[in-house]
Amino acid sequence: MPLPSKGFPPSADPPSLIVHAVCQAKRTVVLRMLVDTGATLTMIPRKAALVVGLEPAVVSPRIPVVTASAVEYVPLRRMPVFRCLGLELRGLEFVDHDLPPESAVDGLLGLNVLRHLTPFRQFVEQIRSYLIA
Repeated sequence: MPLPSKGFPPSADPPSLIVHAVCQAKRTVVLRMLVDTGATLTMIPRKAALVVGLEPAVVSPRIPVVTASAVEYVPLRRMPVFRCLGLELRGLEFVDHDLPPESAVDGLLGLNVLRHLTPFRQFVEQIRSYLIA
């Protein structure tokens, strides 16, 4: 028996949630970030990390990241200051990886940021009894 559907009609595309984020180290850059509840970690492009003054990720540990086309091993880094959605996070872990050039955003805002937002935590608590595992 199908569950009743409220929300978007079957033929409509759900809207993308795009927000601005400020990355700061020695310098500051503002990025367009897609809210991605399927991303465990926030993804910031390599160029942005360089622009703010982070050294190239030569010695950073690499972790596997599942992309749309493959599993890639990308540097795991820390942003000294990250501001987004009214939050200011220090030492935010992020993956240093570029989205395809045709992307409408610079990076992905992952669960490691969203979990700091009270409304997101409330949402997760509200649906917890429906979660499969």
